[in-house]
Amino acid sequence: MKKQYLNIYLVYILLGLSLGLWEVFKPLWLIEKGLTIANLGVTFFIALIMAAIFSVLIGNKVMKNGIRVSIQIALIVRLLNFTSMLLISNKYLMIFQSCLDLLLDTLIIQWMYPLLTQIKINNIFFGLKDNLYDLASNLGTIIAGIFMGIILYNFTSYQVCITICILLFFICFLLLFKVKNEKIVLKQTNIIKEIFKVESAKDYIKYSCSRRLQLFLILGFFMVILTDNLGIDKSVAGISWAILQIVCNCLGIIVSFKSDKINRVKIFKWSNISSVFILLIAGLTKNNFFAFIAILWIDILSDFYSPIIDAPLTNDIPKNLQLHFANYKHILSYIGRAIAYIVAGYLISVNYTAIFLVSIPFLIYQNYVGTKALKACKNTNVYGKKYN
Repeated sequence: MKKQYLNIYLVYILLGLSLGLWEVFKPLWLIEKGLTIANLGVTFFIALIMAAIFSVLIGNKVMKNGIRVSIQIALIVRLLNFTSMLLISNKYLMIFQSCLDLLLDTLIIQWMYPLLTQIKINNIFFGLKDNLYDLASNLGTIIAGIFMGIILYNFTSYQVCITICILLFFICFLLLFKVKNEKIVLKQTNIIKEIFKVESAKDYIKYSCSRRLQLFLILGFFMVILTDNLGIDKSVAGISWAILQIVCNCLGIIVSFKSDKINRVKIFKWSNISSVFILLIAGLTKNNFFAFIAILWIDILSDFYSPIIDAPLTNDIPKNLQLHFANYKHILSYIGRAIAYIVAGYLISVNYTAIFLVSIPFLIYQNYVGTKALKACKNTNVYGKKYN
């Protein structure tokens, strides 16, 4: 069992590393090839809507074949897609490649935790996997910053990045062979109805949608804001931001281990109230320093929300419904994220500080439904006492 945990966490780390490498280069690469920031918003919108639809359509098939095998198939397709990026450089094909990559990336990460729950459901494991993934992602961002603009043996920094990602996907594919492939065939039933028998589920799904919309309004194109709007050098922005994030991820890992002993409701509520004030200041002053602080603050909270909010609410769902719940939750999450890309792409091209003011209503709503979901959660006592 321990070896299976270790392999799954190693896969999380390697996927995070590839994300950090590629998320820095992808928008800059596509812009360099002739796409605008608004074009990127539309491209990412299409990919996320495809991911939302596709994940539900194949949900039963994934459970029938086994989650582990399904992830391995997605990894191979992603590997081949990245290989095609190395070989073909066509503007319109690159849009398709980017859509396919974002589709596969979201599906793989969406299926990883249900795979982990087939071994054991645990709040600490949930927060730990998210912060390890983010920690590796930030290390990838540092590596990307180092590679930025470098030509290595006649390979551009983009080509070096893509090659490293291909290698990481292949290692992930091999590591997963050590994880059991449990097949679950659900009886013919109304799955949504079964999920919503869990009291916290409906509000948690609403929270996830508003959370993603608010989060990606601000962080969807954060690297573009740092470099184009705040005038920070690309390499400096990538490395400095990643170092700050690594510190936050380490704190997030500590919070993961302590999360069942803290008052989740109180922390969630006051962090949202403070966020409203910070976003108001950044949006109304239109000051670059306050804008940077707002982006950093929202990103820091994302590291802490996983063990504090998402862990108990996700683990409130029975094991046999975890994948289907993840699919339905992510449909609305992807829709929220997709809308955020469209809106953020437009706002940044006009006046980037407007994203802070536009995100506030969604922050207030997520505070309302998130608090309701936490209070209804049966997984653990959300007020900081031991397990029920």
